[in-house]
Amino acid sequence: MRENVITLLQRGTKHVAGVFTSEGLYATCLPRDFPDEAIRAVDGFDLPETRNDEFVRILNSIFDIYEGKKDVNITEIRLDFTDLSPKEIAVYKATMKIPYGQTLPYGIVAEYAGLPGAARFVGNVMANNRLAPIVPCHRVVASTGIGGYGSGIDTKIEFLKREGVFAE
Repeated sequence: MRENVITLLQRGTKHVAGVFTSEGLYATCLPRDFPDEAIRAVDGFDLPETRNDEFVRILNSIFDIYEGKKDVNITEIRLDFTDLSPKEIAVYKATMKIPYGQTLPYGIVAEYAGLPGAARFVGNVMANNRLAPIVPCHRVVASTGIGGYGSGIDTKIEFLKREGVFAE
């Protein structure tokens, strides 16, 4: 059995938490105002806390993505897809290929994941994305508009503005 651990990182007034396993990053969250909010977002209250250079680097990458930094290298981050179906994993991987500053509709992401016609499925997977923003669900939009976002539409719009998708 693998042991899950949590790492919490503060940058300025914001906090990010990550749950890590021997396979890699299992869950993370967008920056939160309070440490308890970050821990709650990853369901990590009962996990032992640990801190190492790799985990801190990964959580710093999450802050960088959130802040709109363009050249954040996530290719070396090992992700733990445990508990996800093969179709969900395909959606996560297709979403990770959406370039910085660009968006794709749910239906196109479904096609890229090998699931043509499964736009609604993609929406559901994105709504439950436990690896945001490493899996950049904010870049997946509806064909008729912005679509939904678990942290609220305003957060999604601000995220996309930081990436230059929308003019200020």
